Amino acid sequence: MGTSQSNPGPGGRSPLVPPWADDQPSEPLPEPAPQRFKPFRQALGSFVSGGDGSNLRVAVGHYARGASGGGGGTSAARRLGSVTQAGGGLYGLLSSGATDINGGQEQFSLQSLSGKSCDEAISEISKVLSPDDGDGDKIRASMAHALAEALDGVEVFDPACITDSVIVDTMIGFLAESVFLQIVMDGGKAWNKAETPAQALRAESELRELIKVVVDKHMGPKMGNGTRPFSRQEIISLERTAIMDVWTEWEEYR
Repeated sequence: MGTSQSNPGPGGRSPLVPPWADDQPSEPLPEPAPQRFKPFRQALGSFVSGGDGSNLRVAVGHYARGASGGGGGTSAARRLGSVTQAGGGLYGLLSSGATDINGGQEQFSLQSLSGKSCDEAISEISKVLSPDDGDGDKIRASMAHALAEALDGVEVFDPACITDSVIVDTMIGFLAESVFLQIVMDGGKAWNKAETPAQALRAESELRELIKVVVDKHMGPKMGNGTRPFSRQEIISLERTAIMDVWTEWEEYR
């Protein structure tokens, strides 16, 4: 298969928000429903096996309302807390050209990547900005994917290639890919319903596209044309709001 994995995914009694991801740990969370993944995985499995787009929308609706906790995306925004925090760091680096790392003891700059291959530069950026927690691999992969798409065609890295439009495209792509990978992981063995690897890849592609379109719809207008500078906290808040707007729309999918 592609990104999807042949594992059971989290169980119904797993926490809605792992401790490492929660950016609002002092706020109470609803109790997770023991069978919260079942309707989502059944609908996702039907989509993967048959390719019917209506089953994909049904699956996403179940994911938003049940599997991820519902509530207009409040639990989902907390589940993606590590993602939004990392997004704040990513935006800071791309917009200012440098960011503090290792607890503020060092600074990492785009200028240090000048002349390297674009692939190598993307790898270094993704590695430096990814947290060392349970979401680190997902965040690193999402950053690399988003940067590669935004810098498509660039072979040798130059900080001057980080234009306002590249920053906007990267931030939208990063959040969309992070959501995609989270849903893929939570889908568990529903992906085993694909009869061939090509069938699984088509299903992944359609899911990724659906997510990208809706994230772009809700996040793009908030970022505008990228010329307005945001603070780190403003970007984090913008990401969280976009997540909740996306989930609110998805909760209506039936």
